Amino acid sequence: MMNSLPLLEKQKKGNLESIFWVLATVLIIYELFVETESFWLNAICILVTILALLPSYLWAAGKALGLPIFPMFAITFIWTYALPLISDNPNVLGYSVDQRLFAGFTTLSFLAVGCVVWFRLVRKAPVPRSSYRLLTGTKSNKIFFLALLASVFFNIASVAGWLGVLGLNGGSFSLLRNTIIAFTALSSFVLSYKLGKGELTKQESSAIVLLLIGFMISSTLSFLLITSATVFLSSVAAFTIGRRKVPIVLLLTVVLCFSFLHAGKAEMRSRYWGAYGQSSYIQPWQYPVVYAEWVSSSIEETSFRGEENSYSSGAGQTFSDRASVVQMLMMAQSLSPQTVPFLNGYTYQILPEMVVPRLFYPQKPWSHEGTFRLNIHYGRQSREQARRATIAWGLLAEAYANFGYFGCMGLATILGLAYGFVGRLSINAPILSLQSLVAVFLMTYAIQSEWTAGVYVAALSQHAVVLAAMAIFLMKEKPNEQLTRFNQYSAALSSFGTRNR
Repeated sequence: MMNSLPLLEKQKKGNLESIFWVLATVLIIYELFVETESFWLNAICILVTILALLPSYLWAAGKALGLPIFPMFAITFIWTYALPLISDNPNVLGYSVDQRLFAGFTTLSFLAVGCVVWFRLVRKAPVPRSSYRLLTGTKSNKIFFLALLASVFFNIASVAGWLGVLGLNGGSFSLLRNTIIAFTALSSFVLSYKLGKGELTKQESSAIVLLLIGFMISSTLSFLLITSATVFLSSVAAFTIGRRKVPIVLLLTVVLCFSFLHAGKAEMRSRYWGAYGQSSYIQPWQYPVVYAEWVSSSIEETSFRGEENSYSSGAGQTFSDRASVVQMLMMAQSLSPQTVPFLNGYTYQILPEMVVPRLFYPQKPWSHEGTFRLNIHYGRQSREQARRATIAWGLLAEAYANFGYFGCMGLATILGLAYGFVGRLSINAPILSLQSLVAVFLMTYAIQSEWTAGVYVAALSQHAVVLAAMAIFLMKEKPNEQLTRFNQYSAALSSFGTRNR
């Protein structure tokens, strides 16, 4: 009877598999017919795309169980590594066909190793736990709604400059900001999941939609789109998991809006940012005017983009150009170890310090210190330039810069194990259990394609404190109702068989 326990994880995927095949087919046909310098570039692009989509297929088809952490991570490689190989991005075209093919092969190997390691851990359901520590009742909903409301007010106050009256220093402000970010990520995911499952009232459903819109509007006016984009994508993922249906129209609409605003982002930063990247204060009643300026800038940039625009500054780049990080991998591969030596773990030395809160360690390095070191080592930026606007690398390029090709394979193994282990913990676990909420956090990190290890570990440690506090003060140990019902069903079958004898 123990062999029947995996049936508890009977994940019905709705129309996810059908949508997957439609989108995958369209994407691969597009990649096949893009004109490039060599057919092999199209071929390697298609292969990387297939490997990036494979974990999502395994999950959508019900062959991989638990929350889709590695699938979310892998799919980002389509726009960060695959599509740029066949694009007209000058940052990529500056490298030879052979260099692009080698970068594609490295990415392909990385995804293959990571997928194999991850899949071995999530292909079968473990024996369910007898109990879970989880949030119960309607109290948790109120906490999540309050957390989202607090995040909206925090964004408004931060952009308007109102936080200065609180007298927060660097450590306490960082602690407050990261706590709010952690609760926002968690709250948006859980409430969007419940919205997809139909577990919210009509008033609660309207409230979550309005709060997410308010968060995105207020967060975007920092002229950093990554935070609002991350919350939106994680919310869509949660809704999709709950509803078993992808909100295609909403997803495409918001992605197009982000792409449009991205076109005018550089111009808006030049107007509102100071010399050190500090935004001029924008009051709530100024939002319509600022957004009107932004729309106008985006229209002008879209209409009059020319060759004179500088790619290094970010002006003139399309959204896909900006998302690409494959050029950083190609740069590291073309220079190391022949011209520039490998870093041999230099960017990873700061990781132990990243887990200590700045409140207790004021001399703690910036979370982007690893990115600073990469750019300085390869001559891309000085430290002063990096503090104003950092050139992104991502985990894969960082691994190659430190240890070469085998460093990339080591990273694939580590991430496959980590995402697979946490994903396995979420199998059969209620969405509000500690195991599932840990998986939710990792899903939020998994789509951060520009992060280096220092940023990743800093965010993980800060948000882990929030989750630990929730586990202690808001969660209760509850018996696994699914397992109880299963045991009752098994006992009934056994009793029925005994009577028939």
